[in-house]
Order: sequence, then C-alpha cells, then structure tokens
Amino acid sequence: MKITKAFLPLGLAAAVTVSVVLSAMIWTNPAQYERNRQRSSNTPTTELSTRPQKDVYLPTQVVFSDANGNQELLNNRKVNLTTELREALSKWEFRRVSKVNIGSKREYMTYLTRKSSLMLSYASPINVKMFNTVFSSTLNSHATRFSRIVVPLNDNHHIYLLDDKDQDVYQVAVKSANATAIRKIMKENLFRINVKMQWLSDSATAYVKSRVAVPSYSYLVNQQSTDYFTTRLLNKGESTNVSAKKNKDNTIYSDGASRQLTVYNKQGTALFEDYSALQASLSFSQALKASYSAVKTIGIPMENLRYYGYSSGNSTVTYRSFVEGFPIFNQSNYGAARIQMLSQGVRRYNFSLYSLQVPVPTDKKSVTLPGTQAVIDQLTAAGYHKSKISSIQIGYQWLTSSSSDKVVNLTPTWYVHYDGSWKTYTQLLKQQQ
Repeated sequence: MKITKAFLPLGLAAAVTVSVVLSAMIWTNPAQYERNRQRSSNTPTTELSTRPQKDVYLPTQVVFSDANGNQELLNNRKVNLTTELREALSKWEFRRVSKVNIGSKREYMTYLTRKSSLMLSYASPINVKMFNTVFSSTLNSHATRFSRIVVPLNDNHHIYLLDDKDQDVYQVAVKSANATAIRKIMKENLFRINVKMQWLSDSATAYVKSRVAVPSYSYLVNQQSTDYFTTRLLNKGESTNVSAKKNKDNTIYSDGASRQLTVYNKQGTALFEDYSALQASLSFSQALKASYSAVKTIGIPMENLRYYGYSSGNSTVTYRSFVEGFPIFNQSNYGAARIQMLSQGVRRYNFSLYSLQVPVPTDKKSVTLPGTQAVIDQLTAAGYHKSKISSIQIGYQWLTSSSSDKVVNLTPTWYVHYDGSWKTYTQLLKQQQ
C-alpha cells in the first residue's frame, strides 16, 4: 500500500509532463497538427470532436425497480450504461402513442415506482421527435413532451413516457420487444445506490435513502486557444479582419460587423454574440436541434457532453459535462455550454474554454455523502425553505489541483437548486453560519 501511494505522485507528474509536451507541440504548430490529424482520418477536422445528436441527447439517469418495488440508481463505470440501453431499445418497434388519464400525483407516482421496471430520466424534457432521433424510432406525436421513459420488464407490449410537470402519462404500444438484452445489462457489475422516488416541489426526485460513498477523480484538462475560437466563430474560414480590445477582466474580439467574442481568461469562459441571425424565434424542436448545431460550431469537445436544460422564455438550452453518470456543475456558472437564442434574432453562446482529457492516478478517496432527506433536513434546520428547493442532485465539483494547473480534481457533493441557482449544500449551510 505504501509503495502504491508513493508511485501515485510520480504517475501524476509523468502524465502531466506528457500532456504539457503534447500541448506545446500543438500550440507551437497547430496547423501541422490539424493537417496530420486530418490525414489520419477521413473525417473533416471540424467534426473530429463532435458526437452525434443521439448521444448528446441520451437520458442522464437510470433507476431500476425490482419485483418487490425496491429501487436503485444505476451506473456502469466501465461502459456507458445509457448507450447500452439505447442500443437494446433501438431494436424495439414503437408503434403509436396514446395518453393515459391520470387523476392525481399519487396515481402518477405508481408509474414512477412500477415494480420490475427500468426508468430512464432526463434532466429536462424532450419531445417525441428527439426520442425518435435517439432511439431510431418513427413515433408520430409531435406535441408530446416528457422527461422519463418507463420500460416494464414484465410487459413486452408497452413503454410509458412521463412528464412530472403536469403528471402526464403516455402509453406507447410496442411490437417486437424483447427484454432479454436489458436483463443481461442489468446483471453487469453496476454501481448501485438505493433510492426511492418521492416528490420534491413540482418534480419527482430519486431520494438517496442512506449515506453513500461516491468516488473522486482527477483529470488532465485542456484549454483551447483563443485563436481556435476566433477562427471558428469570427473568421469562419473567411479572410475576415478580427480586431481585439484588451480590458482589465477580458478581451473582446470582433469581426467589425455582427459577431463578437469576449474571452474571460481568469474564469476560463467565453461569450459569443451573433446579431446576424435571421430567424426571429424557434420552436422547441428547432431549439434542441439549433443548439446542438451551435455546440458543433463552437468546437468544444463533446465526448462527455449531455443535454441538461431548456428554458422556453428565451429558447435557452444548457449542456453539462458528465463523469461516471453524474453532472459537473461548476465547470462554469452555466455548465459546459449555454446556447441562448433570443426572439430578436440574437444568438448568445456561453461556453467553457476547458475540457476534460484523460483520468490520471489519484490518491483521493471516495467521499461519503449523506442521504437526500438528511441534506434537506440540514438545510431546513439552518433556515432554508423546502418549497424553494426545486431540485437536488449528486454532482461533481470542479477544482483545480494544487499540484498542477493542468489537472482538475472532481469531488462529489450534493448540489441544490435553491431559489433559482445551483449551490453545494455545504455552501448554503456556511452562508447561514
């Protein structure tokens, strides 16, 4: 054990050194790097870091209910669990959608807690059109929005689409369904957390029933150069002259016409504004599609990126990076990227300059977190109002390593959406001391 701990700092130092050398090679001659990378692949350079829309819009949470009604939050640390489940469900033939009459929250909860079922949940609603994209389906019900997919494992003829906001339930008829592949996935060596679905404000939440140990991680991080983003967002392959104005806290780049990029180096974030957009307003489906295209245009790595939120007021879509099934909250104030499409035709893209590369050895132990109800009890005892807690989620806190600015430590904690903003529960408790 002592020998292993002794090698951890050496392994970290070696990993950082390799990263610095590679980064230096790229920064000193980025054009050659891109040409070499393009020659090694038939994929255009602009597409190398992208992921298909069906991956970015995968569900973000999986809850299993056994034959006795016991529920578990599931994750697979070796492979992407939702990708595996998507591949299994994509072989099913979904035929038609019909709405189920629900009389109360209590009745709605019976679908969330259905015995012998699997529930795939989104952090924010999608619609049937996006469902078709993700699961290779041809359902025809464009007005339907939902954030949960309930798959009964003892019924090969139906699945259910659920929306917490209005307690809407939609039954989907299924043909050629076979749960064998899903049952096989369920037998893998999964990371399981005992939970129970309960109401929190106007949405259902997977309450963690008791204390749980969640692993910490360390990753090498990459910071894209400003030239990379100005080329993609301002030049767009054209011979456009870009001006730069340095201020105390930021640098503003402009094409002199309708596009502007503000880089905040200290925070490691950027804001791109485009006043040349022609479309005044976007439908929900258009917003989901256009925001994904915007993320591709920006050029941020999408390997860990997931859809996380939608605001109808200003057609804003938020994406977060995910690690081991849990979201990263303070990569920036808004996640990894926030795509805002205002009704006046203005487009605003907030995004992080930093992205995760590869995990590195760490001697950090797992963090034991209290259960959901224990967190809520601490907050209410400190004077917070439960009615103002709209969501609570285990997530990773992004902290720069003290040993190297090329490494970020990801520490699990509880994040609470209180009175309109996300904060860790420890931050909230300290504010009341």
